[in-house]
Amino acid sequence: MNDFSEHPDSPYLNNQQALQSLELEQQILIQCGCEVGAMVITEVGLFHCWALLNSLPPLSGVLQRLRKTYQIYLTLGKLLAEFEHQGVIITPRLPVPEHGSLDLLVRFPLPPKKVNFAIALRTKGHSKVVYHEQKDMLFLRRRGGLKRWEPDHLQRLPMQEFWLRNHQIELFGQSSKDKNRPLIKLLVLTGTATLGHHPDHLYAHVGNERVLLIRRRSSTYILQEQQLIPFIHAWLQE
Repeated sequence: MNDFSEHPDSPYLNNQQALQSLELEQQILIQCGCEVGAMVITEVGLFHCWALLNSLPPLSGVLQRLRKTYQIYLTLGKLLAEFEHQGVIITPRLPVPEHGSLDLLVRFPLPPKKVNFAIALRTKGHSKVVYHEQKDMLFLRRRGGLKRWEPDHLQRLPMQEFWLRNHQIELFGQSSKDKNRPLIKLLVLTGTATLGHHPDHLYAHVGNERVLLIRRRSSTYILQEQQLIPFIHAWLQE
């Protein structure tokens, strides 16, 4: 089920091609960073190359892109390992003008449970993510205090969905029912970032997973990286 020839409604890379493309991009980014630091990946080895990337401030942009690409690659690989046998179609890094890019569009197009997920992966270091109900905003709590999380992902994810549905509707399927199927929006905290404490009424239970559910004009679930696969499993079984 990993060949898009079996899913003629999608013009994008198949699952394995997307995975290979991300892997190739990582290699290019590593090589680029090492060459800037006058070190080409040869017998020196990846370990020293990573040390160089971390030690050179001018390479921060390359390192940030590399980390992001690796996180998408890692998550895509885990999702395929769990769900590819169910015919899942995963499209990584969909650009949306003025609203960044959607990290992963995960679509289960086959019965018995057809469902789509929009996944934003975010790494925010050693911080706690806090939702302020009165201000209707997400904040990051660090040692230096509380800071508003920008951009506003509670707004960005719906805007990404709106644009994709208006400009790349073929991503969602061929039939009108498929195209109008709801998109479950997930903001996934990766790395060492964690959720802060919130009132009980802000949480939802999906299977055994207790996740934050923020309702605006649309709903966004906020969860930890390790909850992602159990969350999707539970959703498919409901």
